[in-house]
Amino acid sequence: MHSPRVLAASGLSPGRLANTMGFYRATVLPRLLDFSEGLAGFAAARQRTVECATGHVLEIGSGVGSSLALYSREITSLTTVDPNPVLNARVRRRLRHLAFPVDVREGRAERLPVKDAAFDCVVSTFTLGCTEQLELAAAEIYRVLKPGGRFYFVEIGLSSDPRMARWQWRLRGLQSLLAAGCKLDRPLEGALAGAGLHLKRLDALWLDGLPRVLACAYEGFAVRDP
Repeated sequence: MHSPRVLAASGLSPGRLANTMGFYRATVLPRLLDFSEGLAGFAAARQRTVECATGHVLEIGSGVGSSLALYSREITSLTTVDPNPVLNARVRRRLRHLAFPVDVREGRAERLPVKDAAFDCVVSTFTLGCTEQLELAAAEIYRVLKPGGRFYFVEIGLSSDPRMARWQWRLRGLQSLLAAGCKLDRPLEGALAGAGLHLKRLDALWLDGLPRVLACAYEGFAVRDP
């Protein structure tokens, strides 16, 4: 949250800041997401994550719908949740040729607008780093999964190489600005464990098509106990 002193120093009033962020989320962010959709590294990691999902599936942070065509035709249903109404409208325009029903909902990961224990799988691709309260989001994932359900994810993160991590820290402000507040240093493992989800796989990888300093990612899955 920006304090009045910071806003005054920057020349932004609360109203002007809200208008600026509204323009960014409505106009700039969709174009950035369209661009990232075409990058080989993002596309490959997203496909590996999404194609694992089965049964009734919930996708958190569906963006412009980059994952829709990657789901198996055999899934029972897909529910998407994203806080951005502009992006949700884009998703609805991409549903025509899908072989499974899709329910597009507006909401945040920290308070998912769905029932308890409703899904066999939850999917997140490059989303949890943008949540304001990661622990609440993890608790919500646990809540909406059926016993034995799986959470599949791929997220940008800090490199285990100290030299690379230092460069990531230096550029974290720019990265956060371009990616609508996403952060590299979110403690995903701890948040999942704290929510009661058991991490079964976690692989580090480098995304093709990006500068090395922006390309470190982690993919895997966690399970809610039966």
